[in-house]
Amino acid sequence: MKTLYGLTADDLQQMQDKIDKQRNYLENNHFHTATGQVKSLLDVSFSANMSERYYAQLSNKINTIADLAFNEHLKPVFLTITLDGFFRGFLKSDYRKWNKQTDSVREEYLRHIPNNETYGFLHQTIKEGKKFTVKDLYNVLNHQWLNFAKSYSFKYLKKNDKTFHYLKASEPHKDGTPHFHILLWIPEDFFIIFKKDFERCFPAPQNHVKSTDADSNPDDTKGFQTAIYNPVGYIMKYATKSFMDIKNNDELDYLQAWYIKHKIRRITTSHSTIPQWVYQKVFSIEKSWLHITALKRAEPLLCEWNKEDDHFMFIEQSGRCLQYDNGVLTLSYINSNIIIRQTGEPKEKRDKNPRSLPRVPSTWKMPPPPNKIIDAYIDGTHFLYKNEVLKFEFDLKPIESHYINQKYYFYRPKELINFTPQPIRMSDFELWNYYHDEIDMDTVNAHHYAHTHNQMIERDLITGEIIPLNANIESELWGYENEYI
Repeated sequence: MKTLYGLTADDLQQMQDKIDKQRNYLENNHFHTATGQVKSLLDVSFSANMSERYYAQLSNKINTIADLAFNEHLKPVFLTITLDGFFRGFLKSDYRKWNKQTDSVREEYLRHIPNNETYGFLHQTIKEGKKFTVKDLYNVLNHQWLNFAKSYSFKYLKKNDKTFHYLKASEPHKDGTPHFHILLWIPEDFFIIFKKDFERCFPAPQNHVKSTDADSNPDDTKGFQTAIYNPVGYIMKYATKSFMDIKNNDELDYLQAWYIKHKIRRITTSHSTIPQWVYQKVFSIEKSWLHITALKRAEPLLCEWNKEDDHFMFIEQSGRCLQYDNGVLTLSYINSNIIIRQTGEPKEKRDKNPRSLPRVPSTWKMPPPPNKIIDAYIDGTHFLYKNEVLKFEFDLKPIESHYINQKYYFYRPKELINFTPQPIRMSDFELWNYYHDEIDMDTVNAHHYAHTHNQMIERDLITGEIIPLNANIESELWGYENEYI
C-alpha cells in the first residue's frame, strides 16, 4: 500500500473525517455576544487546523520575537536536528542496526533517549524490542533539545545576564520520522560554546557534516549554520507549508494529517514577555504583540496580569488603559469616565478549585460547634469570652497594639482604632496608588508619610532624598521634592 510520511490513504481519510466532525460541531453551536451579535464557536476558535486567526497570531508572534532579537543585538543560528538511522528501524521493530553497536556505545547512547513519565519509558521499549511510534521519536528529539537547553552554554548565557529566543518547527521525513528546524538567537560571541554543546547533545552524524552551501561560514555544519541573512524567512518556510490554506481549501493533505494523527506541534517558541493567554484576549483591540511587549519592558509597574483572577491591565504614559476583568475588555483613558471601546461580557464566577466531596465514612460524627468569640470593652477593660467562658481581661493602655482575629489594632481607653496601612507590606502597584491617590496631605501623620516616601524611593518608584525618621519632620517635610522616574 502506498504511503507518504508513513500515512496511508485510509489514515488521510480518517483525519479528514475527524476535522470535518470538529468543524461541523463548531459551526453549528452559537452564542450571543454582549452587543447582540450571533456568533458560532468557529468564529472565536484558535484551532491550528480550522482558524484563520491562529496563523495570523503565530505570524505576529514570530515577527515580534525577531524584532526583539534584533533590538537586543542577537544573531541568528539555524539548527537542523535529525535522529540516527537506526531509529527508522525502531518504527518497524527492526533493531538490527542498534544491536550491531557495542555494549558500551549502546549504554552511552541511552542517555540521549528519554526514560521518564514526561516523554515515556523508552529504555524498556528498546529492551523488549517493541515498536516505536512517531510520537516516541518526536519525544526523543524533545529530550535531546531539553538536554541542550540545560547545557553549560545556556547557563553561562543566563549567568552573564544575556537573553536568547528561539523558534522550533517540526517536520517529517518521507517515511514519517520527525526532525527539527530551530532558529536560535544568541549573542555572536557565544557561537563557539553553543556549537560544542550542540555536538554533545545531538549525536546523530548527519547533524555534524560540514556544510557545502556556498554562503556558509567555514565552521558551519548542516546542523549548525550561522550564515543566516533572512532568519524569519527560514522558519516561515516550514511554518507555511505545515498549515493548510483554510480560505481556499478545506481538504487536508498528507503533511497536515501527519501532525494531527501523531499530535505533534508544528511550531514551538521560547517564552514571550507577554503570555499567550493575555494576547489572545487583547487581540480584539490591540493586535500588535510587539507594542504591548515594548510597553511591559518600558513601564513594568503599569502592567499586570493574573490568570487565576482572569485579569490584566496595561497603562501607557499617555494614560491610555487596556483593562480586562472576568471576560470584559475595556479601552479607556485614566481619570476619564469615557469608555472608548468595550468587548466581551462578564463570565459566571466559578470556584477556582472545584472538587467532589468524598463519601462520608460510617464512623463520622457531628463535629463540635465552632468557637464563639466575644470581645467586650467596659470602662477601659477588655474582656475576651470564648464559648461564653471568660478567658482573660486586661486594661487598655494608650497606644498599645494587639493582634486579634488576624488583624492588628491600636488601643486607647474606651475606643478601638484600626491599624494604619503598612507600606512595607504593600505590592509595588498598591504602594504606588496609595502614595499618589490615598494619602491626604492635610491630615496624614508626618512620620507615616516619611516612611511611605522612603519606601517609594527604596523600590525605585520615585527619585528623591530619604527623609530621616529621627529628624524634625513637621518642619522639614516640605523641603523634600521628588519626581517620577
